[in-house]
Amino acid sequence: MTRKKIITVPILLVELEDQNFHILIETTLSNEIKGKWVVDTGASKTVFDVNQTDHFSIIEMLHAEIQSAGLGEGNIDTQMGELHVLTIGDIELLNEPVALIDLSFINEIYSRFTSENIVGLIGSDFLVHHQAVINFKKKEMKLYF
Repeated sequence: MTRKKIITVPILLVELEDQNFHILIETTLSNEIKGKWVVDTGASKTVFDVNQTDHFSIIEMLHAEIQSAGLGEGNIDTQMGELHVLTIGDIELLNEPVALIDLSFINEIYSRFTSENIVGLIGSDFLVHHQAVINFKKKEMKLYF
């Protein structure tokens, strides 16, 4: 697959505890709302907060629900959806597929350490597809489209 465009996205390193870092990026959602995402290289699937109902449509599947396994969370009830519009840098993605889960528990953890509100987790499906390169020194991530 030939990639036509490379974008560079600033990353924010959030230290939740001593030497415990998470990578965040900021995107724009369908109605010009800014949203922070955790870049989670260990997650197989990109997930979005099911509580952010203005930004996605549910995709009906043969099996009404699928199960996701979360570290320390056991099985999590999951639905599949598509984000209406997701803008990363100057790239606008339409109908981006995501798993939909309740991210309240993640935002509860984040509220103890930072004011950031998390709308989703960027998983390896997205990172591999867009050949992501994370540069911690420059605090940026390159994505190929």
